[in-house]
Amino acid sequence: MLETVPENLERNSDGPVLCVKSVPLQSIGRYRIVRELGRGAMGVVYLAEDPAIGRLAAIKTINLDNLSEEGQEQQLRDRLIREARSAGILSHPGIVTIYDIQHFDHTTAIVMEYVEGATLLDRMLKSDLAPGEVLGILEQTAAALDYAHSRGVLHRDIKPANLMFSPEGLVKITDFGVAKIGTQKTATSGMVMGTPSYMAPEQISNKAMSPATDQFSLAVLAFELIAGQKPFAAESISGLLYNIVFQDPISVRTLNPSLPAAAETVLRKALAKEPGGRYASCAEFIKVLKTACETKKAWKPVRTMRGSSVAMAAPEMMMPPVAAPVVAETAPSKKPFPMVAAFGIGFATMLAGFFTWQLTQPENKTNTAPLAASVTPAPAVATPKPASPKPAPVVKEAAKAAAAKPEATEALLYPVEFSSEPARATVSVGEQKCTTPCTLDLPKGEQYVRAELEGHKPDIRRVRVPEQLEFTFTLAKPSGGLEVRGPAGATIYVNGQPWKTKAPARLTLPAGTYRIQLELPNGTKDTEEQVELSEGKLVVIN
Repeated sequence: MLETVPENLERNSDGPVLCVKSVPLQSIGRYRIVRELGRGAMGVVYLAEDPAIGRLAAIKTINLDNLSEEGQEQQLRDRLIREARSAGILSHPGIVTIYDIQHFDHTTAIVMEYVEGATLLDRMLKSDLAPGEVLGILEQTAAALDYAHSRGVLHRDIKPANLMFSPEGLVKITDFGVAKIGTQKTATSGMVMGTPSYMAPEQISNKAMSPATDQFSLAVLAFELIAGQKPFAAESISGLLYNIVFQDPISVRTLNPSLPAAAETVLRKALAKEPGGRYASCAEFIKVLKTACETKKAWKPVRTMRGSSVAMAAPEMMMPPVAAPVVAETAPSKKPFPMVAAFGIGFATMLAGFFTWQLTQPENKTNTAPLAASVTPAPAVATPKPASPKPAPVVKEAAKAAAAKPEATEALLYPVEFSSEPARATVSVGEQKCTTPCTLDLPKGEQYVRAELEGHKPDIRRVRVPEQLEFTFTLAKPSGGLEVRGPAGATIYVNGQPWKTKAPARLTLPAGTYRIQLELPNGTKDTEEQVELSEGKLVVIN
């Protein structure tokens, strides 16, 4: 007897059971799928056509079927609905237009304006930006943000990956997935949404947010475009959030000496810890920054050191905005280390499930076609479901296929950002090398990283991937030991300056030549002696 097998089915080798083959998605609602534009950690973005009016659109989807934690499906569905509602009430040339929202099976999709262009992150990684381009990008972004603020909408996730260029070169803000309308609360109580490096202190601390919150993120972006690095850095995300809330930003003129002093003053004001200490609007901030930069015609932006490809980009490219724990914004004590440690432990505990789901997925190739609005290439979600006690033939086939391609999981790499104090150190892991600040692609697990800089001692540190995606080396100059065995209580002079401790004492000094002299308690000075200190050597003076 002849059996007819539908096009999307195939016969199972173990018997007459039929297995469903993977068939490309043909349509979403009334929208006809043209092609896939990109994949991210939370879903797929397609180029589609609306047959009713012949208009191209980008459709951003999230497949919620693979979520294992209770409440995740509703939380992510709420996020997409919030994105559609936020951007749907906005009509501005600098903001991507939302057309429609669709729900089918365990998938939610947003239909939006298709922007046939690159993201700002792409531009930053591929080419240098001229001073005029940087200021122009910031001016356009500020104008669009002020418009959204006038309509009661906060974006809350301004970053390079969420800014796109139209074919005409206009900047368009996309991804209002974490935007807040009026007093609308987030889906998860006690949690805040955003991308860690660009979050404002009040956003981290779960305090009241305002247009000044987006201004802080815009200031981080401006700092990065001008100096090539972000204003806050740390070896871990918990340390980064602590620094944003409590520590001063890095000096922008240290990273870019071509800037006038006035530019640093402007950026520090926009990065103020308290929202009231910032500018009245985003446009005012950028206007003052532009005036400050133009006082020195020769200034130039420093190219970003994130890397040269999508796979080597910053951590926020690897994942969607993350839920971060609320940080109680109290002044740090004189001994802040216990507070940092406790905060880090709490952070790791609260986010263990969230990061495990997002950062341990197999890597997928990304279409090289122009990306649509809010496309951030990243590992695709592919969390397998547990097998039943008595697997059916279909399950057996899936297990065989998974066993045949174990390299999909093993090949996953994570971009780890390295910086050093001083900068320009050579960082190496095996055969990979780069000059700080820079990024290396590293596999999951413990990696031993070496940093070297001429005139400084090399440093080897252990980095845990993906728990640590940002790491800073502090390199010390070679030092030698000097033991002074003089009379008790005698003052030690080093190069004519009194030392902080009295004799007898052991001093650790950078390698070099020093003039040493002792002064007895009665005021009598001994003969000055010259000593040469070298790395790892101890010199004794009697």
